[in-house]
Amino acid sequence: MTMPLLISALRPIPRALVRELKSLQLRGPRAKEAAKPVLSVLVAVAAATILNLDDLSWAAFSGYMVMRGSVAETFPRGLMRIAGTAGGALLGLLLAPRAADEPLLLMVFLFFVSWIGTFQSLATKYSYAWLFFGLTAGMVTTEALASPDSVVHFAATRMTEIAVGTYACIVIASLFSDAPSGKKQPAYGMLWCGRMPDVLNEDWLREHRPLFEHSTRAALAVALLPLVWRWFSIEDFSQTAITSYVVMIVPSTAVWERRHVTIYERMAHRTLGCLLGSAVALISIGLFGTGLPVTVLTLAAGVWVGYHIQTGQEINYLGTQFTLGLLITLVQGPAPITDIAPGLERLLGIAIGSAMLCLMILVWPLIEEKQYPDEH
Repeated sequence: MTMPLLISALRPIPRALVRELKSLQLRGPRAKEAAKPVLSVLVAVAAATILNLDDLSWAAFSGYMVMRGSVAETFPRGLMRIAGTAGGALLGLLLAPRAADEPLLLMVFLFFVSWIGTFQSLATKYSYAWLFFGLTAGMVTTEALASPDSVVHFAATRMTEIAVGTYACIVIASLFSDAPSGKKQPAYGMLWCGRMPDVLNEDWLREHRPLFEHSTRAALAVALLPLVWRWFSIEDFSQTAITSYVVMIVPSTAVWERRHVTIYERMAHRTLGCLLGSAVALISIGLFGTGLPVTVLTLAAGVWVGYHIQTGQEINYLGTQFTLGLLITLVQGPAPITDIAPGLERLLGIAIGSAMLCLMILVWPLIEEKQYPDEH
């Protein structure tokens, strides 16, 4: 069932992409909204360059991903991104020393942080913070496998990059008048799902069964990745783990209603979006070189188009991944681009992470709602 569902998810994308590109507006509210993440990314990259940070792409990612239609939405989102990153980095630093020399412990730790991050992101109001808690804890922990001596530097640099990009985003958002939004702002009042003594007891498991199964499947896909890394001698671990983890962060309603097609759509959109974004960046490099003016123009145009698609009606997640694929290829460090490997590594990592998820789904199939007995 996996391959037909993936093909079904891919089939409508070309026409949807054409429709979204035709809807691009050079003027009006949508054009103004798209200008905000463009400015935010440019400011974030400039600030990270001045601070001489190692990987400017994470600052650029934050400058793009935190932006929302109003400061009232952007500010708490930025705080959650920073808080989740800081908490995950601290936990990763605690786990990393043991994971460096114990592959089995590494797998246990990856399962633990991925399960918590996935479940809490689906079950609580602070979903964005929990997403980055699990993501960062996993990245810092796996850094111990790649480079044990640089774990502290990696964690500190990542926290700084996220903070710089987030702050740039909030500053830019505050310069614009808020866009009208029909969404009701959530009351961020629940940090943890349920009281600690109640978690994992029989009643709790019965009540949260869909979320529990979904989170366990995602955590297993991430935890088994060290076997893939060792088997194929993979040295860049982050993108495979990120994909297996992030693809499973779907709207909680999709999990409760067991609309599993959403997972396949995210796989398809993530892979194709990254491919398109990286391709646009590589074509620009091939045609116009890596000079600063053309790089800035390509970056601005790509982010502007990607944000239009992200805020469109049909393939939002593809627009997000298009922009991130473009950023990781064009934004590497303070010096001019000399290597196209980061974009290719991200694409390869996405492919491996998606393959691991598909394998997990084959072993532990997704079950539609009608196959479950009535539990409520």
